[in-house]
Amino acid sequence: MRITLTVILYLVVSLSISFAQEVTQLKDLDKKSQKKYEKALKCLKKDQKKGTKNLEEVILKYPDFLEGRKKLAEHYYKNDQKELSLKHLEATIELGDDDPKLLMTLSDFYEEDDDFPNAISTIEKLQASPQLKDKQKTIVARRLEELKFRKLAYENPVPFEAVALGSEINTLESEYLPAFNADGSVMIYTSRNDGSAKMANIHEDLYVAEIVDGQISQGQPIEELNTVQNEGAHTFSQDGKILIFTSCDRRNSTGGCDLYISFLKDEGWSEPQNMGNKINSRFWESQPVLSADNKTLYFSSKRTGGLGGSDIWKVELGKIGWGNPINMGDKINTPGNEASPFIHADNKSFYFRSDGHIGLGGYDIFLSRFENDEWQMPKNLGYPINSKGSEGALFVELNGQKAYYASDAQTAGEHLDILHFDLPEALKPNTVSYLKLSTGDLENKAPLSADITLTNINDPNDVQSFKTDLNGQLLTIINTGSYALTVSKEGYLFHSENMALEESKTAAEPFLYSVLLQKIKPKEVVVTKPKAVILKNIFFETGSATLLSSSDIEINKLFELLNTNPNIKIQIIGHTDNVGNENDNQKLSEERARSVYTALVNLGVEKSRVSSIGKGENNPIASNEDEAGRKENRRTEFVIVN
Repeated sequence: MRITLTVILYLVVSLSISFAQEVTQLKDLDKKSQKKYEKALKCLKKDQKKGTKNLEEVILKYPDFLEGRKKLAEHYYKNDQKELSLKHLEATIELGDDDPKLLMTLSDFYEEDDDFPNAISTIEKLQASPQLKDKQKTIVARRLEELKFRKLAYENPVPFEAVALGSEINTLESEYLPAFNADGSVMIYTSRNDGSAKMANIHEDLYVAEIVDGQISQGQPIEELNTVQNEGAHTFSQDGKILIFTSCDRRNSTGGCDLYISFLKDEGWSEPQNMGNKINSRFWESQPVLSADNKTLYFSSKRTGGLGGSDIWKVELGKIGWGNPINMGDKINTPGNEASPFIHADNKSFYFRSDGHIGLGGYDIFLSRFENDEWQMPKNLGYPINSKGSEGALFVELNGQKAYYASDAQTAGEHLDILHFDLPEALKPNTVSYLKLSTGDLENKAPLSADITLTNINDPNDVQSFKTDLNGQLLTIINTGSYALTVSKEGYLFHSENMALEESKTAAEPFLYSVLLQKIKPKEVVVTKPKAVILKNIFFETGSATLLSSSDIEINKLFELLNTNPNIKIQIIGHTDNVGNENDNQKLSEERARSVYTALVNLGVEKSRVSSIGKGENNPIASNEDEAGRKENRRTEFVIVN
């Protein structure tokens, strides 16, 4: 960390030269000047103006009087006369004084003037000093690295224009730490009432606002979670149903500040539960962030076993609860302080604050990428996102385009407002989207809790399983790739979709589906003809009836349906678009349906329970005038038959 000017100048006052050297310098002065110098030192304590005048007169007569120069430099610095202080510091260097503390101070002065070339050359001169001890060499090397980084950052600013949220959120108090659910429809944030500005009166609460058609509602306190204690520093699950937050000095806390968890029910947020002594220690725990799959929690803590003041830790959710926290290691943590972690939904972009990594000021914001099975060295977000001050926690929305943070830059330091800005391309996370699904009964439209399976078409071992809630709702994150989506429930025919989120997309489009499942009825109660089910994850080679291996997921799901319901029979139906010869299309549709039939029989389905038919181009479900419509018409279906 950077050595402050005040500390360095305090050391300078103690002087690097010995008493014997000082006497030697004084002996070079005439007696009148010696008396004037000694009188000046006494006057500086009572009559600064007179003391300064006498010192300047001595220096004017003896410009190489080193000790006088140092005394003037110290005096002018203490009285905020920086230019005069700098003048005498520079003179001492020209006189050959290579005192390490003096050179470090001079470098700081140059940096304050944004004179990085001189600041760097001064430290390079200091680095060559034979007086440096090993510990000092480490400090100087870091200082040189810091100055070079800052020079480069200021010369190459990143695109940045921060815009404050409106008065619905920002008030004359402080608002900060915004967090959104996946579809951006709900924001939870922390609001601080500073009261009379006495520490005892400062109070933090959790607030919530809804966003509809881009319009944000007036923020409201979350009454069921807020108490007379402080609540804030929270994380919000992607589906909006889990809230983990920090609260301090509650009766059931294990330390000063602990992490608590609450779940959203129909009647509101549940009673918060302390997350237990595995996660919470007798030390400070705060600033949690939950991964998109809700299985990894990152947080900041001052617990023992860390590398510095506050470190970032992570803990995994297992079958029997949360495990033991693991330190994020020395790629992320430093001997300084790391805080405010944020893991994007891509699970590969990790943003956090640090005063230990090389930066521009106090706390800077950094980004680490997960590559080759490990977190890479963090990258500073650059200037002017980071500044000479301290930057607040960052939240990056799901599509990676916009980031939110808190700052007092637009309120002249009076209070914090929540702002947002467009994230520069190099700092964006990977492309992700979300699946928002509702499930119900086809006949009565009543909500159904159904099983959801997402299978990576290119990697059948990559399977994710979910369940819609009692209201038939699910919201989850989709990473880049092609997926087979299957919705199933016992007693119903399954439904399938094909979803493809490609790397080339610059902004993720959400997948929104409303799925109504068809109930499997006994033969004797069937009144209307069953509706055909489209098999959206059956794929063939172009112009051929040869099944691609990516169809295995759907074939296996169809086999499972028949195996689970031994009394039903199905018919496979093939369709084509109208491109080409009608007879050829008819033949192709028959052959493709037969290929699915054969695949099922090969898996062990009795031939009497499955049949196939082709209908060529005669039953389109979309226009054949464009490729999108023709793609829909080229389909394979199945229907239950008596």
